[in-house]
Amino acid sequence: MKNIQNIIILLAACAVSCTRFSPKIEAVLQQAGNNRAELEKVLKYYGKTPADSLKLRAAEFLIVNMPGKYSEYYDAPWNDVATVYLRWTSSSDKQLVLDTYKIGELVVQEDIKCITAEYLINNIELAFKVWQERPWGKHIPFDAFCEEILPYRVGVESLENWREKALASFADLDSILNKPATTSVEACSIVNKLLPRFRIDRDFPAMNFSQLMASAKGMCDEMATLAVFSMRALGIPVTFDFTPRWINISTGHSWNAVRDSSGNHVSFMGVDSNPHKPHQGSSYNTYPKGKVYRKTFAIQQNIQTEDSHIPPLLGNHKNIMDVSAEYAGCTDTVPVRLKYPPVTPTGYVYLAFEHNHQLYPIAWAKDSGDTCCFPSVGRDVIYFPVYYANNRQTPAGDPFWLDKDGNRMILSLDHPDTLLTLCKIDLDNALPLWLQRMHHGIFEGANRADFSDAKVLHTVDHLPGMFYNDVTLRMPASYRYVRYKSPKEGFCNVSEIEFYGSGGEKLSGTSVGTPSARNPNNTCDKVFDGDVSTFYNAIESSEAWTGVDFQERKQIRKIRYLPRTEGQHIYEGHHYELFYWTKDGWMSLGKQTATNSGSLQYRAPLQVLLYLENLTLRKKGRIFFVTPGQEIHWR
Repeated sequence: MKNIQNIIILLAACAVSCTRFSPKIEAVLQQAGNNRAELEKVLKYYGKTPADSLKLRAAEFLIVNMPGKYSEYYDAPWNDVATVYLRWTSSSDKQLVLDTYKIGELVVQEDIKCITAEYLINNIELAFKVWQERPWGKHIPFDAFCEEILPYRVGVESLENWREKALASFADLDSILNKPATTSVEACSIVNKLLPRFRIDRDFPAMNFSQLMASAKGMCDEMATLAVFSMRALGIPVTFDFTPRWINISTGHSWNAVRDSSGNHVSFMGVDSNPHKPHQGSSYNTYPKGKVYRKTFAIQQNIQTEDSHIPPLLGNHKNIMDVSAEYAGCTDTVPVRLKYPPVTPTGYVYLAFEHNHQLYPIAWAKDSGDTCCFPSVGRDVIYFPVYYANNRQTPAGDPFWLDKDGNRMILSLDHPDTLLTLCKIDLDNALPLWLQRMHHGIFEGANRADFSDAKVLHTVDHLPGMFYNDVTLRMPASYRYVRYKSPKEGFCNVSEIEFYGSGGEKLSGTSVGTPSARNPNNTCDKVFDGDVSTFYNAIESSEAWTGVDFQERKQIRKIRYLPRTEGQHIYEGHHYELFYWTKDGWMSLGKQTATNSGSLQYRAPLQVLLYLENLTLRKKGRIFFVTPGQEIHWR
């Protein structure tokens, strides 16, 4: 009897030991609450036989990194949600749309609390199948497979059986993708060409594979997400790369990268540009950026401090990794001397850049007391070392300029040669790109609203001047409609246009033009508002136009136009104030009124940050600095 009891105890102990999990797994299972049984089913399913040991490791990877993953979706019929998505940005009364379609409140659902064993097992099986079947699969190590093929989600989209749907949608490609010589990069190009072309639109909720394929609308995030879904479902190892914010534009950008047979990543823009082709994210030089990060499914140990001590652009730090070094145009390591103590020590220093007089921290480093080192930093950028604590940032050291060759110039009053000297503020070479965007543009007159009878009034056949350009027509004619039509890659960028009649009078009418704009502040009517700081910026890079309907035929004798300048120049009669940077903020060097267009004269410190404010327009200019050789560098 005693022996039987001992056997029972031994069997029970064996059963317990067989179902015992690692501390990391156990911690997640405890968080799962009532859903613990579903996660255990997956682990037990793959723990039965040694042959499934790799799949068990994959299951453990997904479960260990599941905390923090969730879905956001509307609990409503798909056709209602799809219609709302398709009309969302265009809807003038969004609440009316939501109320009419009754899609309800946004639902937030944690994966750990609701994901099923069936869903996870199906995801693992299909991921392994394509990994093992594709000819390039042998070049993808298990760790890379776990990050670039295996994950069951990309963002916070609602979960669905997207792998089956993608496999069915692209089943006709199997014979091509399974050819022995096909590489992952070639496969990526083939699939990318077949993805739907996107109509650029913004402000969409998170969409899953089906919603993205059906709507084909969105921005770079949606385009990159659809590429990730499609490629990973087919066994192509693809990542989601991004920069939190451009250096000179008030948005960030996302794109993709595909792993090649040697383990390197080749960038591309999902649904738009194939690997090895240029795109906005492909280099630092064309589109300057301070950092490039990659979304990861694995939870990263990047910044170990309270959320209130982490800058907003780095709020997703737990699921990103720094891949800046993979992109040409960055400096390997940038040491920074810390001059000022933190108000609240957090253990971290951040590297920020300036845009529109706001500082945006985009990189972090451990605070070692006297210095810190930032790895893989983008060049041709002015950086500010800062501390960030309790949602507030303070200076940690002097700002510096990292030039295109990686040379660093400290911009500080500490330099012995930074005495006040005569400085001419001249903006003649500040914005050449915007001037080029009018080159080859045309002005047309017509008497039909569709411009089917249009006549060319003037062609901008040379680079325009940065101030008002006057064009007197040799043969004045009468038209009801006149317009400016953008050249290729011009985005119809123009600040102001004026038309004058035979008596020299300024003509007025109703604004007409291409309705699309990159944001509500850059519509086609801004060209006729009399404000030199506004401009038209069309979504279409070419063929966009802006013009006037006079309501009746009027003779046009002169055209006067101002290229896009955003009010950054010096205009005769405008009032200005010059400022320089110190650790305590911006200090004034005095006010002046411009007596002619193009220049002012100030006594200003060398090799410190400056900015010129147009008091007339109430517009702060871009920051700049002056070298000892009195060369002006605009940022």
